[in-house]
Amino acid sequence: MSAALKTALAQVWVAEAVQLIEQNGPLDDAQALVRAHRSGLSMREQLRERAWLLGERLGLAAQLARWWGAAWLLVLLAAAAVLALANGLLFAVLADGRSINAASAFVSALGLHALTMLFWLASLLLARGGGSQAGGALSLGRFLATLVLRLPLWRGPQAAPMLQAGTRLVARERLAPWVFGLGSHLIWTLGFVFMLVGLLFGFAFREYQLTWETTILSPQWFAAFARTTGALPGALGVPVPGLDVGAGQLAGAWPARDAAWWLLACVALYGLLPRALCALWCAWVVRRALQRIDIDLSDPYYQQLLARLQALEPAQVTDAEQPGAARVRARSAASGAFTQARALVGFELGGDLPWPPPGLGSDADYTVRIAGSIDERAQAQERLAALMPRSLLVACDAAASPDRGTARFLSEAAASAQRCALLLYAAPGDDGDGAPMPGGTRIWREWMQGAGLADWAFFERSAEASAWLQEQA
Repeated sequence: MSAALKTALAQVWVAEAVQLIEQNGPLDDAQALVRAHRSGLSMREQLRERAWLLGERLGLAAQLARWWGAAWLLVLLAAAAVLALANGLLFAVLADGRSINAASAFVSALGLHALTMLFWLASLLLARGGGSQAGGALSLGRFLATLVLRLPLWRGPQAAPMLQAGTRLVARERLAPWVFGLGSHLIWTLGFVFMLVGLLFGFAFREYQLTWETTILSPQWFAAFARTTGALPGALGVPVPGLDVGAGQLAGAWPARDAAWWLLACVALYGLLPRALCALWCAWVVRRALQRIDIDLSDPYYQQLLARLQALEPAQVTDAEQPGAARVRARSAASGAFTQARALVGFELGGDLPWPPPGLGSDADYTVRIAGSIDERAQAQERLAALMPRSLLVACDAAASPDRGTARFLSEAAASAQRCALLLYAAPGDDGDGAPMPGGTRIWREWMQGAGLADWAFFERSAEASAWLQEQA
């Protein structure tokens, strides 16, 4: 699995778990939503980024990393299953000593394999009909996955929602028979490889006699059995043992060399080859599914989040005029509508910043601090539109980076004020005022030029902003 595919799968998995957790109540995601919006990614990727940030905070990402890191345990268990399967099949075939019943050996080597293969094929039909939960119910892959996820090493405080999210993703894509089938087919494929090696070693250095004997079957049944099972190996040039049945003969022996090659060819062609092909088929289906798997934007849960993200987008300018020039003309036309009020707004300030800023609390007729939610922004804009202040001072966090949401709020607020200023508000120093931040000042100044806010006054200290706010018309 490529790194990009693994990252995308991890984000979708965590997003599914976050959705399950938020069914019990929405999480505090204001900071995660803003960070996702500032990433500049597509809306779908922003939703995944928001979920990943929440998942890191909740420990979901750590739980997933714990599972990735403990994948070696699954490999060890799969290897143990392969060895147990191969040894079990070998024991079933060679346990009778030097004389082996040909039909019994064939059924012992391929009977369980054929039965489980039929169950897997039936699970594909169930998944196609909508019964995805039953897919792979009797497979070795599902058994190992269930066993591993019950071990204490794999369980953490967030294992339950992550496990439920993974199950939902598999069920939604109807991948259960393919995912569990892939593990099962790989185990059977490797089991048959080890079994063939064991049979080759045994037939090469020990003498075995493959016999046939019966009590209730006719001797001709074994002749038909040899012809039927040997049809495909014979077409590939493998010698197939003949069977000369005498009158009333109820037991006999096949030529040892031909019988040994017949049994090896049957195991390879009827056991190893179908399992290997099915493993490749499952791997192809699972890989294609992983490449297309993503969050469902039609889900009402994501529709609501999309609306919140779109609300952070800046207002679109539909004419070719510069925003600053249009704002000047709008103020000139409505200059008689402005009052002598002064407004002070704190926008998305850090929790460590006291409010109002030192020396500014008594300078304004309207003072408000908003965290940036849609409702708070709307209320502040309505209040400013009703007040129509002569002077508007907006304090922004000097430690933050400006974004399109900030530009949209400032542009809308400026339409309700005659003159505007921005204060880069930093934590108060020893002098009781915020210390200037040269790097942040340069970033904010350049951003204001590009955002069409060049006509705004710009301050780094509360004292300078207070003097501006107190100026008379």
